[in-house]
Amino acid sequence: MSYKFFRNIKSKFGINAPRLLVRTHIPWPLRMVTVGVLVAAGLLLGQWVFETGLRLAGFEKGRAQEQLTQLSGKVTQLEQENVELKSEKLRTTQEIQIEQTTNKDLAKALQSLQEENVTLREDNAFFRNLLSPDHGPGPISIYHFKLERNPLLAGEYRYRLLLLKSGKREQEFTGSVQFLVTGEQDGKKVISTQPDTAAATPAKGLPQTIAVKFKYYQRLEGVFELPAGLIPKSVQVRVFEAGSAQPKWTKNVTL
Repeated sequence: MSYKFFRNIKSKFGINAPRLLVRTHIPWPLRMVTVGVLVAAGLLLGQWVFETGLRLAGFEKGRAQEQLTQLSGKVTQLEQENVELKSEKLRTTQEIQIEQTTNKDLAKALQSLQEENVTLREDNAFFRNLLSPDHGPGPISIYHFKLERNPLLAGEYRYRLLLLKSGKREQEFTGSVQFLVTGEQDGKKVISTQPDTAAATPAKGLPQTIAVKFKYYQRLEGVFELPAGLIPKSVQVRVFEAGSAQPKWTKNVTL
């Protein structure tokens, strides 16, 4: 037992004793600063390696930043041009709308003047014939006829008719008027008599007509309704003399 004890003491202080290391004491603040410097140096080295790799691969940060700035300026310029183009488009659209409205107004004015011109010509001929009672194309003249569609009611048309008695006017003219409308319905030619003879009761074998009686002239205005889907192409104005089954005077008007 004593032998083992002396042997342990000899191993600690003899040749076989462990080596004694002497280290210099470094303060913790200095150690932290040293570690910080090493980390910063590592980061800078890593960034340099990264940028060197990008440069070797053909990418330069400064050039990329310059290109990015140029692209940003180009985008701003394009956005400004886009706003200007939108304003120009809006202004052009408004000008076109104004021009179209003006053209429509001018077209309406021109049509109105043309219709007024036709009316004046007819009135001129009408009064000239009145001043020459012994000269005229025949006993009865169909001087003016106009047909207008009612935009609010499908199939309804308004007509205006002027009849003039030529020659000697000692006696009144007694007769009737009828309209023969020719048109298309479902791709087929259709002829419709107005007033509608199918809806009226014939009198003495004659179809229903519009009665007229005048010594100098007579204006007729009214409406008639065409069958659904019938598109009128032309109208024949037919004037009957009292007691006659056939029209003695006719006038064809193309619509």
